[in-house]
Amino acid sequence: MKLVRTFCMCIVLLTAISLQGWSQSAPAEAFDNVIIHTADGQVIKNGTIVWRDGLIRAVGEDVAIPFDAYVHDGGDSLHVYPGFIDGLAFWGSPDDNGNRGRPEEPGNPSYERAGIQPHLHPGNEMKANDKALKEATKHGFTTAALGLKGQMLPGQVDLFFINGEQTEDQLLEEGIGILAQFEEANGTAYPSTTMALMVQFRQLFYDAQAQKEQQEYYASVSSDYPPPRKEKVLEALYPVMQKEQPFYFVADGKENIERLFWLQDELDFKAVLVSGKEAYKKAAELNERNIPVLATVDLPDKPEWLKEDYEETEEITEEREAFREKQEAAYREQVQNIKTLQKAGVRVGYASNGLKLKDIQKNLTILKEDGGLNNSQILKLITQSTADILDYGQRLGDLKEGRVASFTVFDKPFLEEEAKSVYSIINGKLTEVE
Repeated sequence: MKLVRTFCMCIVLLTAISLQGWSQSAPAEAFDNVIIHTADGQVIKNGTIVWRDGLIRAVGEDVAIPFDAYVHDGGDSLHVYPGFIDGLAFWGSPDDNGNRGRPEEPGNPSYERAGIQPHLHPGNEMKANDKALKEATKHGFTTAALGLKGQMLPGQVDLFFINGEQTEDQLLEEGIGILAQFEEANGTAYPSTTMALMVQFRQLFYDAQAQKEQQEYYASVSSDYPPPRKEKVLEALYPVMQKEQPFYFVADGKENIERLFWLQDELDFKAVLVSGKEAYKKAAELNERNIPVLATVDLPDKPEWLKEDYEETEEITEEREAFREKQEAAYREQVQNIKTLQKAGVRVGYASNGLKLKDIQKNLTILKEDGGLNNSQILKLITQSTADILDYGQRLGDLKEGRVASFTVFDKPFLEEEAKSVYSIINGKLTEVE
């Protein structure tokens, strides 16, 4: 009798544990009869994607849909893509307030006046009502590394799920890097030249190292040593000095990319090149240094005479023909920047870096037509490749079992004209795109 009672109690206990575990799990959701596009270019027709508790649980053909799932029928016409990822955007950033006036000591301004604020975080400064945070989901973006507008060292780079005014509560990781750029201080304050910026970067590292050594020494002695200063601007640079954080370094021209190399050789930090319009000129060295590029798609305008609908109205002289040859060569080099970097072995992702959302699809189309990339390569660029550079490639960037459920449902292939986002699924939460 005692044995039976014990057995029954065990059954009750196991049932309670099972029910408790079930109650902690949210109902599943699924899209059925959809066309699924994975980051590697695979297209699954009549596909199904199931997610629960913020994670993708199944994706493919002939997927068994859980009995408790809320099913959205795609009617064989909706297209599912991994959520697009922006490697560096300024959505939600307060506008830089421009010329702050002449400081009392132009040669020795405060860090703030000089545009040196590496301790600031976008999440703490964010304008949650920024229109771009809402518009981004309409263009397929579900995740972005956000930075602050400013000069030399505007602040940290934080990674967020993008979900309108709720973005500030959707932080994935704080401080994945520090934004840096060769941007002179506004007005008459130092550093106001490129040479001064180079000197200032060096001085900041030397000052940070000195402060760190003083703090470590103070911690090692028991008395007879005054407390060292604790300057938060300098402390924010410690992780970069120790290669725990990279500089997300914005540079476009060949000369500034070379300056980045010089600083890296002297100061020994990890770097991610952002924008890099002329990165193709330094592709081999970028590969040798293992510096990934979050490339812009802010592409040059195609010369009018190269457009299909152009009608020649003037005689083409030898001089004009020579000019056109140079003009076309320059255009091809710039528009094929990403392709050239990839051929050189450089890891390349995507960053808007201030490019307006409304211009992204137009430029991606140019990248397809003249940049040497096909649809699948462009999709991988703005999904898995960017996730890899942000060190989130095992969680984001593709439609695979176990990945975070962050994807977008379009009414047609995303690069087609007038393609619209219908649903945005961000960290498992589905919303209809207005």
